[in-house]
Formats: sequence, C-alpha cells, structure tokens
Amino acid sequence: MTTLQDARRLGAQGFIARIRERDMPAFGQTVNAIREVAGDERASAHALAGIILHDAALTAKVLKLANSAYFNPARAHISTVSRALVVLGFDAVANIALSLLLIDAMLKGGVRQRVVAEMARAFHAAVQARTFASLAGDPNTEEVFITALLARMGEMAFWCFGDEAASSLDGAMITGVPAEVAEQNVLGYRLRQITLGLVKEWRLGGLLISVIEQGERGGPREKNVVLAQSLARAAEAGWDAPQTRQVLEQVAKHLDRPLDEILPLITDNAIAAAQAAVSYGAHEAAQLIPVPRSGGSAQVAEEEEPGGPNPMLQLKILRDLSMLIAGKPNLNDVLTLALEGIYRGIGMDRALFALLTPDRQHLVGKAGLGQGADALVRAFQFALDGSPGELINTVIGRQQSFVVCNSFDAPVRLERLTRAGGVPPFVMAPIVVHGRVIGAFYADRTQAEAALSDEDANGVLHFVQQASLGFEHVASRAGRS
Repeated sequence: MTTLQDARRLGAQGFIARIRERDMPAFGQTVNAIREVAGDERASAHALAGIILHDAALTAKVLKLANSAYFNPARAHISTVSRALVVLGFDAVANIALSLLLIDAMLKGGVRQRVVAEMARAFHAAVQARTFASLAGDPNTEEVFITALLARMGEMAFWCFGDEAASSLDGAMITGVPAEVAEQNVLGYRLRQITLGLVKEWRLGGLLISVIEQGERGGPREKNVVLAQSLARAAEAGWDAPQTRQVLEQVAKHLDRPLDEILPLITDNAIAAAQAAVSYGAHEAAQLIPVPRSGGSAQVAEEEEPGGPNPMLQLKILRDLSMLIAGKPNLNDVLTLALEGIYRGIGMDRALFALLTPDRQHLVGKAGLGQGADALVRAFQFALDGSPGELINTVIGRQQSFVVCNSFDAPVRLERLTRAGGVPPFVMAPIVVHGRVIGAFYADRTQAEAALSDEDANGVLHFVQQASLGFEHVASRAGRS
C-alpha cells in the first residue's frame, strides 16, 4: 500500500523505482529484450518473434491486432508472428507487443476512472498523431504512434499503482484544482516527472523524451504528438465545442492543409481509435473516446487462440514456409517459421533447434519456444562421442529420426537428453542439407499424461523436412553467389 506519506517521501524517483521493480517488472524486461535485439533487420525479426512466442497469451493478442482493420487495412490474413513481421514490419509488431503489455499492466485496478480516462486519451492521441505524421510525410509514423500512446504512461502508472496517494490526489482534483497545481500541492512533484523517469529508465526513444521535455517548443514531429494530445482532450467537450474547433484550426495550420480537407480524416480517426482500444482489450477506454455522433460504437469480434493441435494453422504455416522457400529465404526466417509451426500448429509444449559446431564434434541448442524452453536450450549441449545406441549420436550419426512416447520402450538410450531436461513424449529429427547433417529439431509435450499421436509426430517431422528444404535452398543460393 502506497500511502500519501510514502509518495511524498519517495519522491518521483522513488516512485519510479517502485513501479520498475514491483509493479511493472515484466514490461521493463520485455522493453529491454526488444531493445537488445534491435539492429540487424533479419536477425531482429527472428529474435522478436521468439520474444513474443514465449508468451502464448501475448502471441494470440498480437495476431488479433495484426489482423485488425487499423493495423491491417488490406485485411491480408496473418496467422503467424513471422508473417506479421513481414506484412507489418518490425517496428509495428514491436510497438503492438509493448502496447499490449502496457495496457495489461494498467488494467489491474487503482483509481480506475482516472486510469481509463488517461488510456482513452492515449489511444485517441496515438491514432491522430499517426495520421498527422503521415500527412506531414514522416517516414516513421509508428514511432509517432507509440510516442503518443506512451507520453502519459507515468500518469497512468500513478493512477493504477498509487493506492492511497492516488486517491488523495483524485480527491484534490475533483474540487476543480488544476492538475499541475494539485500534483505539486499533494505530492510535491508532477506526474510528468514519473513519465520522464520511466521513459529514460526503459530507454523508450528520443522522440518520446523530447515530447515530454519540450512539448510545444519542439519540432514538427513533437508538434504532431502535442496537437494530437490537445485534440484528444478537447474533443471530450464535443466535436462542435469552441475549444475543439480551436485545436482543429491549429492542426490545419500546422499541416498546411484546409480544415475541410482533414476534418473527415480526424473524425474517422476517433472511430478508429475506439476500435483500436477494443482490439487491445481496453473496452472501458473505448467507450470514453469521443466518437462523432454518426460513428456509432466500436465493435470488434473476439477470437480466442485455440489450444492444442490446430490443423488449419499447420496448413497456413506450411503454406507460408513453402512460399518463403520459393523466394529468397533467410536461415533465420526458415527457422522461426518452422519452430512456430511445431510449437503453435502441432501444439507441442516445447520446440527447440540445435546446430552442430563448426568442428562437428558437438550439438548445441540455439533457439526454442515454450514454457521452460530457454533452460532446455542452455542445457542442450552434447558431445558427439560415437557411443552406440544413444539418442543424440544416433540422430546425428545415422541421420535417423525418433518418436519416443515413453522411456520404457525407447529404442535408444535417453540418459543425456533426460539430464538436459528432455522428457517423453518427444520427437527428435536431424536437419539434413545436401546429404549432410547440420543440426536437429527437438519437440516434446511436458504436461502430465500428455499424449503424442502419430498424426502430431508426423506433423513435426514434416515441418523438419520443410525446414531442411529451406536450408538447402539457402545453401544452394550461397554456393552460386
């Protein structure tokens, strides 16, 4: 419980530390993970897919948003995270993931009406700012979108996690005292200091810092965000209100376009913002976004991510894999899509990819998906010592695949796999490129009494076969270049 005395004693920096360590650790960890993988475009896409796929709930929500009208107006169906990265791009998918984590964290309670109101303004401002940036010819509208969405995250976090201190501030503001005055009087600091501190702590971007620090004094990109925030707040008084008209005229002047030309876009954006909020799961916030009277209410159909084997998804991923192989595939793209097919399509609990070392003396885990897959990847390191009748040596040395349903009647010895954390039922198969083994896929079911049907096992082996074809294609192209 954060009392008012705690909030004053901690100060802005102390409250920031509490949010980082106690209230939003998962968000900070994911931000750090995404920031670490940013760099090389292809490698980053593969790593980002892995980060998202480690969380089944996040995967389902990302794919739902990737198929929404706002992010995918062409409505090209996207069934995998890998495909979402191709269609929408790295930045858009990364921003979707971060936004989802932020919204999930903020919908836990607190002074709920304040949290929801801030969230509604954030969605509205983000959609408007993205359009302003697009009209201004900004090449990175996604950065503008996420900047507007996160520009008041400190305020949202305080109302969500501030406990008694948040209730005290709420009471002061209800009397009509301006927010900036109430914050200083009650807390001794401004909530925007919490936003700025969190943004710097998580290194969320230069534009976001500039918007918070400079506001209207910033350049054209900052102005897009600031005007969008002003419009989101003014429109709450009505689209015909004098203050709304004043902001609309400022937007038209900033974009150097007639107001009559941009007004339909802006009012459509309010509807799109409400629909986006629903897609993100922020239904209460969607209801607070001021939609023009002719716009109706935002409705988005809910789609649940099916658990277990998904034959339709298997076919879609296999089709995507075939299309990828037919083009100019990258090893990381082939690997990511094959792992996703085994993990999500077949419904295996864990899926892992391992490569031989250059001297071909060791098999080493490289990437995995599923609960506990990271630990398995780290432990998946085996010397190829030629020991007969042992799983790892036989898979690599004899290019043989194994489907093992229990340890009692396994055709090979499993001690090394078991010590590394592998358990039946599992499938392990070599990756063979032009007759030469380069590594292996391993997938298992770890849940109690989990069964592995012949159909599922064959599905895993088919994905391994397709991945091998993809690797052959990459190797052949590299040999010709």
